[in-house]
Amino acid sequence: MSEVPVLIVGGGPIGMTLALDLGWRGVPCLLVEETDRILTVPRANTLSARSMEHFRRLGIAARIRATGLPADYPTDVSYRTRIRGPELHRVTLPSSAQVLAGTDRDHNSPTNEPMHRIAQFYLEPILLDDSRRYPHVRIERETKLEAFEETDGGVRATVRSMSTGVTRTVHADFLVGCDGGNSVVRQQLGARLTGTDTVFQAVSTYYRAPALKDLIQPRTWMTWSMNRDGMGVTIAIDGQDLWLTHTFLPVDTDTGLVDPGALITQAVGSELPHEILGVDRWTGHRLVADRYGSDRVFIAGDAAHLWVPMAGMGMNTGISEAAHLAWMLAAVHTGWAGPQLLDAYEIERRPVAETISRFATSLGESLRDLGNTDVAEDDSPSGISSRQELGRAVAAADADQHKPIGLSFGYHYYGSPLLAADQPPPEFTIGGYWPSTAPGARLPHLTLPDGRSVYDQLGRDFTLLRIGPNPPDPGPILRAAAARAVPVEVLDLPFDEAVERYEKILILVRPDQHIAWRGDTPPAQPDSLIDLIRGGS
Repeated sequence: MSEVPVLIVGGGPIGMTLALDLGWRGVPCLLVEETDRILTVPRANTLSARSMEHFRRLGIAARIRATGLPADYPTDVSYRTRIRGPELHRVTLPSSAQVLAGTDRDHNSPTNEPMHRIAQFYLEPILLDDSRRYPHVRIERETKLEAFEETDGGVRATVRSMSTGVTRTVHADFLVGCDGGNSVVRQQLGARLTGTDTVFQAVSTYYRAPALKDLIQPRTWMTWSMNRDGMGVTIAIDGQDLWLTHTFLPVDTDTGLVDPGALITQAVGSELPHEILGVDRWTGHRLVADRYGSDRVFIAGDAAHLWVPMAGMGMNTGISEAAHLAWMLAAVHTGWAGPQLLDAYEIERRPVAETISRFATSLGESLRDLGNTDVAEDDSPSGISSRQELGRAVAAADADQHKPIGLSFGYHYYGSPLLAADQPPPEFTIGGYWPSTAPGARLPHLTLPDGRSVYDQLGRDFTLLRIGPNPPDPGPILRAAAARAVPVEVLDLPFDEAVERYEKILILVRPDQHIAWRGDTPPAQPDSLIDLIRGGS
């Protein structure tokens, strides 16, 4: 038998991010993973800017950027009939290095951590290795959750060693299921996935093909193939010899009968020497759990939602869910949370997942339908005209996937019981972002005059920003917070840039960098404000 504040089930990016964030916040946890967690297919291949902001806070963004697609590798996206065929449309995107070079020049830049192209199987070892920084974070691989039950004081879980078959009981204050689409935690919790069960079938093929980089010129990170034989996308994994091809197939396809080597030939347009390193056959869904937890048990990542994997939205949404749960669980562990704090996890995060799921599915369906177009591949006037028409349709359908600024920065928690809301933030859309300090929005990023990021100056818990040269005394807020043991640090930003960027003189920022309250003077009832933001009296 063992006892731990938080038991995490699932050792993928979501579970590992939660473990690291809890470790960073000083909360002991145990993560159990049923397998040895050695991926044979890269799976997700993009970390959003918001995920990179989380990893910057945890101290590993630079290490992540040193892995994956080289920093100087173009991240362009090309749509072609086939890799060796004519181009239909191109999205020109800067390399990671080019974006980073410009983030410190404009104090209005939306972030100092742009997205990064990295395969999931490169990311996971970094997260695992970093967990060793925290002796109070334990990782047990080849350990399976068999069952759990909630008790008045926590959760009693039975786990089994896959190597020895020995079972034991783990007592935890809380359990979080990050155990994927077939989540045992979700099933035993009684939560149901609702939505569209099958959008398409897919086969992902991971392979080594040194000659392919010479065929894809000018270089692109992602090359779509759209022709009468089907639709797929080929992704550069290391910028050299390693590639991943996703091929999207009709809903009634038996993918077990599909030859992955033939799919590579179909995408390229000719035979290509290659070595297949892994194959994954999967189904595209649009499913979101009807609830995200109970009093003591929660779900995150694919355990809570499954949708078409466009722009890495599934993994990145899950990473933000893990960061969200981390600060809330830490608040309960350290004693300053109110009784309704954890209830807000579902209230705040489930609507975000619903919005993203609808966008990802709509995008996937649009591209699927366009991919079924019998586009001509010859150079006749009618062939050229048909490709130009398809290119325009692709540009319209796929405009937001590759520049999803709203996905990283635009979602908000308006309507949450933890906010002193005074007006709604701008509408959450995938492709648009309008910085706002309305409660519920992410604090707009600011590069300070000395080049530092405002995010690097925020406290681990709440931070009260005082904007401009003559801000009011923060004493009333700080005394009310101290009376409830709520940690609040003060950050003075007397700079003109901060006055220009932010709309109020006082801004109270939550541990997740979202805004809880703002004003030009301290609130008339600071005790009530503190009770509100911590989840009740």
